[in-house]
Amino acid sequence: MKIAFATTMHGAPWGGSEELWSQAALRLQAAGHNVVASVPYWPQLSPRIIALSDRGVNVQVRDAGPRTFSQRLLGKVNGRNPRSPEICWLQKHRPDLVVISQGGYLDGLGWMQACRRQQIPFTPIVHCNTETWWPNDELALELAGAYGSAERVFCVSRHNLELLERQIGQRLPQAEIARNPYNVSPDRMTTWPASDQAWHVACVARLEPLHKGQDLLLQVLALPIWSGRPMHLHFYGNGPCEQSLRRMADDLQLNHVHFHGHVPDVASIWEQNHLLVLASRCEGTPIALVEAMWCSRPAVVTDVGGNAEMCLDGVTGFVAAAPTVALFDQAMQRAWDQRQQWQALGTAARQRVEQLVGRDPVGDFCKQLLACTAPHAPLAQAATR
Repeated sequence: MKIAFATTMHGAPWGGSEELWSQAALRLQAAGHNVVASVPYWPQLSPRIIALSDRGVNVQVRDAGPRTFSQRLLGKVNGRNPRSPEICWLQKHRPDLVVISQGGYLDGLGWMQACRRQQIPFTPIVHCNTETWWPNDELALELAGAYGSAERVFCVSRHNLELLERQIGQRLPQAEIARNPYNVSPDRMTTWPASDQAWHVACVARLEPLHKGQDLLLQVLALPIWSGRPMHLHFYGNGPCEQSLRRMADDLQLNHVHFHGHVPDVASIWEQNHLLVLASRCEGTPIALVEAMWCSRPAVVTDVGGNAEMCLDGVTGFVAAAPTVALFDQAMQRAWDQRQQWQALGTAARQRVEQLVGRDPVGDFCKQLLACTAPHAPLAQAATR
């Protein structure tokens, strides 16, 4: 069976949204399927993309295409053009199924339209959604036709799926929830760090306040009530706004804020920190939250994307009703008042993530993908584990 993966990643050479499709591609390749992938051009390809090619996946690099929301709106008719790059690529490879991995719900529209035109089964993955990405009537109608024609529609949170249905004005009965892989071992028990001198909280996210809301965190900690408390905030991750966030922390005279850059050993982060804090403005379901929960750490999150589906307020962490300074401060205050219970909340968090995500989300996703092809061709019996 020939399975194609098309990724529309446009903000960076690699991101969390790339983990699911790339690991599924390797798993299906190892199981004997013919796997091809279309990835955007970057001057410096991610080593993860190069590793796919080295391990037998037929990787094709294309022009990166439009990168801003407005540019993607202007280019939405691309998939209807009989000479579009998407259609030419599909005509060349003729896959049995196309898996379209996209950050926002709009990014893969050209690919979906091209698959419809070529009568090739396809399934999109939506990794993020927000109310601020609302389509106009014309675009909503096109999206409804595209998503309605998909074999399956995968979203990484129930919130994102229900929001997508409202945005396009159409139910998607073939939609399912897919879980992203994570970078910690579910068998490793992470030691609880000492808290006799200070409490340490970690924000593990790309340094991009537009999505991740790090500016809200800094504004909360600049409030007078937090100034004398023995708490350190640690930022882990890289991103395009690191220097502006550093300047903001300096301007607010926050001496207990630390920037560590990218740390590949995620478990080591939680050996040193007690609590995850994510003031996100939009999300799918953040991998960082799943990883923290596997490491038995509670979280303070905003009620966007799948955050409140994973993190139960007062049970496994604390949920701010919206990404504002006042509301996130309230959630942080509740967390601080219950800091002696953080370890118990972390234990409950681990139990919940094992129930919701499971130990092999990539294998589960491969099974979901292979089920998409059942109406079109006999399935070869192949292990995906």
